[in-house]
Amino acid sequence: MKSLLSISSHVVHGYVGNRAITFPLQYMGWDVDAINTTNYSNHPGYGSLQGRALTPDAVKDILQGLHHVLDLNSYDLILTGYTPNADVLSVVKAEVVQVLQKQEGKIPHWIVDPVLGDNGKLYVSEKVIPVYKEILSTELVSLITPNQFEFETLSEAKITDWRACEVAIKAFAKKYNIGNIVISSVEIDNQLHCVGYTDGEIFSKPIRKIDCDFNGCGDLFTGLMANSYYENGYKITPKSISSVLSTLHNILQFSYDFELQISGQAPKVVKDIKVVAAKKYL
Repeated sequence: MKSLLSISSHVVHGYVGNRAITFPLQYMGWDVDAINTTNYSNHPGYGSLQGRALTPDAVKDILQGLHHVLDLNSYDLILTGYTPNADVLSVVKAEVVQVLQKQEGKIPHWIVDPVLGDNGKLYVSEKVIPVYKEILSTELVSLITPNQFEFETLSEAKITDWRACEVAIKAFAKKYNIGNIVISSVEIDNQLHCVGYTDGEIFSKPIRKIDCDFNGCGDLFTGLMANSYYENGYKITPKSISSVLSTLHNILQFSYDFELQISGQAPKVVKDIKVVAAKKYL
């Protein structure tokens, strides 16, 4: 049985964070354990929300409770996504590093989705940025899945063309000794691309753009990428990226068409991607 520990946000209504990650992976045969770093009524795309983020102590208690009932090294993958602040992320870092520094037996692969923001704008406190750099500096991260803004923030390099993209990715990989990088979307020459890196090789695939914003798209992408990464022997390949992009596009198009049918007009934002209704594409 494939098993994964996902540490990310939770909303009661909508599909972001663990809500966008858990069902698709379960449907694809994964045993998913989820630690929710938030417990919100809904995601911020609705304009308001209620609930609260977990405290660092609460996250630590949950992780230590897990230690008492199972060996965290039994997981195939540990995925870390949205964390509400630097203190919580520091706790996650400390606990995961402890697991991955085990000297013998099975060692899970660590996938980091560094949720910082998008479109030039931070969603979280700036204090989170150095903690992500500390995580990368452990050299224990197997795969990172930032968007362009997040990659540029962490690498401190701007992607303006293909040459700049290649230089930045190779420098980033060398600095943090990371074997697999996927930038979920990079805009070059007015075209979106998904860019992958595995052990010195860089490749890209064009993204079929839908003229609409989708809440939770990045979380779903990371979940799909996690499955593909595992199935390909812990490697990223052009074929695996194409497959993930195709699946993601089909789910987003289904969600777009659903909103169009309900409202009778083309949506500019899809607040809730139809992860369950579109399960035939998984």
